[in-house]
Amino acid sequence: MFHDTRPRGIRIPSHRETAEEWGEQVAALRAAPPGWSFLLGRLSSDGFLCHLDLNYHLDGEPVAVVQTSRPVPAGHRVGSLTTPQSQLATFLATSGRLDPRTHLAPPDGPPTPGQVLLHGVPVPVEVHHSQGCRSALIPLPPSQRGYAIVTAGAAHWATATDLALRPPAAF
Repeated sequence: MFHDTRPRGIRIPSHRETAEEWGEQVAALRAAPPGWSFLLGRLSSDGFLCHLDLNYHLDGEPVAVVQTSRPVPAGHRVGSLTTPQSQLATFLATSGRLDPRTHLAPPDGPPTPGQVLLHGVPVPVEVHHSQGCRSALIPLPPSQRGYAIVTAGAAHWATATDLALRPPAAF
């Protein structure tokens, strides 16, 4: 018999509370198309909030992920690192585009040159491809530590790569 051992009274923070805890700008779509919604996910390492994921959906289906990441401070017991390849593999698995028994989809070839718009300004990137989806790492401006990774299906790539950095109050 299954016994629920979760602690009672767990409170999930709102998107705004999570963004405020982050305390820096968050990479997001500059303008989400009508019908697109998002969920803000978070990942902490050793108590340090190191990744925020904006998971965009259309009619309940995942269409894009924009992750903002920052390095774990020195001295933390556990580090955390995501790459375009790891986010692409996760996106493929969670969006149902990949057989769940497959742990990592093979790339469709070497990364290709591309660009992502950040506040309307082109930023050159390497684009990783697998199973009809793409992923790229975008360095953040020097005023903010870390990087962003955008991942989407080819049909939504142009929309997903038009990004802006938003303050916590935007959520």
